[in-house]
Amino acid sequence: MWSDKYVTPDGWRCLDGTLYIAKSGVPYMVFCHEWRQIHDGTICAVRLSDDLRQRIGEPIKLFAASSAKPYAKKYLFRNYVTDGPFLIRTEDERLHMLWSTNAATGYVEAIAHSDTDELDGKWKCEEKLLYDHDGGHGMIFRDMKGEYQLVLHYPNTFGKEHPCFIPLSYSEGFSLSQKKDNW
Repeated sequence: MWSDKYVTPDGWRCLDGTLYIAKSGVPYMVFCHEWRQIHDGTICAVRLSDDLRQRIGEPIKLFAASSAKPYAKKYLFRNYVTDGPFLIRTEDERLHMLWSTNAATGYVEAIAHSDTDELDGKWKCEEKLLYDHDGGHGMIFRDMKGEYQLVLHYPNTFGKEHPCFIPLSYSEGFSLSQKKDNW
């Protein structure tokens, strides 16, 4: 075990923690406060000690799933889902957060940004989805040629999920490099 206890608050149902190191060098864990507990899932961040073993202070709420309009769709009548946050800083110093939720087209990959390009800013979800075809829990990386790639699990069907790699282009934001029928 890495730490003596959870770094998320006692009594919170949390999942999908991801490490983020701020430009200042301060480590944070970005995670989801589970919709199964609060009905409108949120993405939160908590500062960590330098050795990553304990929480420093209380978490901050970055945004709630219901704020992702126009695409966020209720799940099981009254719930809004947040899953799989992942952060990446691009060469233009913008901080991008990928995250998954439910929409009319199924499980989707969305992007959010803060107005300061750091965790402490005001977060807003882009109106356009990055991926809208029943896949999620995405991450972005650069391949051996230096090109951006999106990797996510597809489809969002238990036991049938598999990794899907999709080329991305970047110019003031990410977009798919190919149409879905070319994957």
